Amino acid sequence: MMLKLRALLSISTLCLLLLVPVTNHAGGHQMIALVQDSKPKYLFENGELTGLCGDLYRALATHLEEKGVVLEIGQVALPIKRILKQVESSANKIYCGAGRNANREKRFVYAATPVYEVSNVVAAHVDEPYLPNSFDDLASDKVPVGALFGTSSASFLKKQPGVEVVEQIYSLDEALKLLGLKRLRLFYYHDLGLNYLTKNSEYSLKVLPTKFRSTPQWIIYGKTMPSELSGPLEEVLAEMERNGQLQRIISNYL
Repeated sequence: MMLKLRALLSISTLCLLLLVPVTNHAGGHQMIALVQDSKPKYLFENGELTGLCGDLYRALATHLEEKGVVLEIGQVALPIKRILKQVESSANKIYCGAGRNANREKRFVYAATPVYEVSNVVAAHVDEPYLPNSFDDLASDKVPVGALFGTSSASFLKKQPGVEVVEQIYSLDEALKLLGLKRLRLFYYHDLGLNYLTKNSEYSLKVLPTKFRSTPQWIIYGKTMPSELSGPLEEVLAEMERNGQLQRIISNYL
């Protein structure tokens, strides 16, 4: 009889624990920030995470701690598909640097305050004389434009009437090589990535000044995140925007 009673108490205790929001060992609520394999959004330098979103995470961690939330920042860079699956299925994970679309809005909550904005631009060899000013220029001049396969940038570019898109490019390293060897004249991507990549490339490349479109980027979290976590997160982001801290971080990269 005593053994049965102990077993029932153990099961009851486990059920209660499953209903309690995630907490850390000190009793505060815990949130986990996921890191993507995308430079310079996330950079690891001498074992320390930096980059635009890395810096944002560290600032968030400081402010959230003041509100009783511990932000644990991931130390392993993950592919975006794995990140999105984890955020969607978790009640305490966040991701910085998400573009907005109808499908993602069904799966995630977008924080009310966008964290930064990127613009689509094109990179070229440093000797490239061509300077398009619009999608119409690309279409009328019939200049093929490379885009990274499967990205939102490629999808948007393919919707532009008359623009010839070379989408069979499967990595950014491949794109830079094609530009460097002059096998591709233009490559379309966002300025955050291209400014960093062309600066650090072994090839002589440049980013052209035309901005074809600009889109905000957000922090996202799962629809099951409790208010004990989402509330402080939303408050901190709004305050960072009001006091200019967001812009100071962004200005180091864009």
